[in-house]
Amino acid sequence: MMKQHTIKMGGLLAALALAWPLAPAPAQAEGHLLAVGGMLRVSNQPVYQKFIELAGGVSNARIAIMPTASGSQSSSKRFRGELIALGVPEANISIVNIDRKNYQDTMNDPATVKPLTEASAVWFVGGDQARIARALYNADGTPSLAFQAIRAVKERGGVIGGSSAGASIQGVWMPTAYGVVMDTLDFGVAARGNMRGTAVLKGSGLFDGVIDQHLDKLEETTSGRALRMASYLTSRNMKRGYGLDTNTAMWIKPDGTIEVLGEGYVTVMDTSSASNSFGIYGSEIRNVRLAMLGSGDRYDPVRDVIVPDPGKVAIKAGDEYLNGNALIPDLSAVNSVGRAVIYGLADNKARQQQGLLTRYNPANGYHYGYRVNFSKGESFAAWSRFVDSLTNYTVRDVRMDIEPVDAMLGHPSRTLPVDIGRSKQQQAIAAVVFRGLMTTDAQRRFEPQRAITRAELANALQMTLNGELKAAEKPLLSDVAGDHPLREQIEIVVSNGWLTGYDRFWPQQAVTREEFALAVKQLAEVFLQRPLAQRATLLDAGLLGKGYDEAAALVVGEGLLAAAGGRFNGKAPVMREEVARVLARVTGIVS
Repeated sequence: MMKQHTIKMGGLLAALALAWPLAPAPAQAEGHLLAVGGMLRVSNQPVYQKFIELAGGVSNARIAIMPTASGSQSSSKRFRGELIALGVPEANISIVNIDRKNYQDTMNDPATVKPLTEASAVWFVGGDQARIARALYNADGTPSLAFQAIRAVKERGGVIGGSSAGASIQGVWMPTAYGVVMDTLDFGVAARGNMRGTAVLKGSGLFDGVIDQHLDKLEETTSGRALRMASYLTSRNMKRGYGLDTNTAMWIKPDGTIEVLGEGYVTVMDTSSASNSFGIYGSEIRNVRLAMLGSGDRYDPVRDVIVPDPGKVAIKAGDEYLNGNALIPDLSAVNSVGRAVIYGLADNKARQQQGLLTRYNPANGYHYGYRVNFSKGESFAAWSRFVDSLTNYTVRDVRMDIEPVDAMLGHPSRTLPVDIGRSKQQQAIAAVVFRGLMTTDAQRRFEPQRAITRAELANALQMTLNGELKAAEKPLLSDVAGDHPLREQIEIVVSNGWLTGYDRFWPQQAVTREEFALAVKQLAEVFLQRPLAQRATLLDAGLLGKGYDEAAALVVGEGLLAAAGGRFNGKAPVMREEVARVLARVTGIVS
């Protein structure tokens, strides 16, 4: 149990004197926003009661639920049932019939939109925020009739709320993720949705900022999201972002000030003085500033002023509960970034806390990643209070720096392949080897001019695409042992059609250029999320196998592979340095 900090009036008054704004912020549009970081539990009465209150109260609330982000109406029906249990009449709650399948026919239909025109509150359920955005904007970018009605709810003093995707949609821009958090550090911000990393898409603009969610949750696409946020904010020159923990709400008032409700924290990330150097060794991000706000805390974005809950007392230097910390080995673990800030710094005499975000390749156990250094900034301050057997904190001005590291936690340039000088593709090889897309042997040899095997190519494809097994197409692979380190990766690659095989895979056989053409076509179309279109005329197309001729014409036409003298030479083997060049080119890490 964390200790209770004794309330001393002198320290409290001094803290509040620094924190309280001197005058109210400029008035904005009428109405409120309530953004929840996902997994809102019915036991979180402060959030439910605030939503009902802002909607006009139990008797007067007229609530329209938007199911658009979800794959079904189950979450909308559950939320409606929870509101009814809290006293809102069932007749006062509507589920708007605009979903991910019918939105094109319904978002401009007056009859469908009518519940929104009569509402005092709108609630967006969770799911995929890109689905919501598609229902808010027409093809020409103009607001749909549904979106016009939603904005009108806020303009006449109502409330717009939502959880998870329903929180992110409220911002001017919204992050949408595919793959794990570390992808954004490895590959940069994605150009479009469903690419590895994070795409930043147009949101509703109801809130003048960027909202991310699930910051404390352990899921495939959510763990370590504070690091992802630092990447896309700095890459896109966005000065501030708001990361919400699950079961935690950010209440945005008409004057633009923010108050936190719920059990977790809101992370305010300031990147106005930060830098992001992206290159061969991924992302190096410097001087990101964090604040973490707990229940009852308030924040004025215009003045950048934090107002701790009145019950909190400042933690004086030297009066911290902990003294010293240890390296956090996995910043993708549940609430690891929050723990680094709170227990590593806020209530700790230590000046810095380090942690790691890592990944490995099963081919040989190669691992790499990013070291994150959290440190107390020039205006660092922390407050706390004891609530329901737990200590709730407020933390201001924590600096975060992110740098790439090799397996020995040094700079990746220290462990370049020893034979990299033998290749003309040195940048591409360095880039793919650092990220584990291809690996070296025990003597750190890359062997750039050696023909790549089918097992090696399967490993490179899966490390790049991070695909999922198509169970109906799962191959037998009688020549790949059940305990082979790449068995699972080969199954995924074959089931997706990226390489051929079923009963046998021939893992040690050299890859031919025609096989590679098909793999490159799949690689480019899956990673870039667009079909290849440019075609080349090949003089030896008739000598290529069925399906390989089409793939070869496209990858040559797109400039991904060469055809000297117009001939593709499909039976020739593929060298490892050429695979490295293609991987680096398709992923955009080397031009």
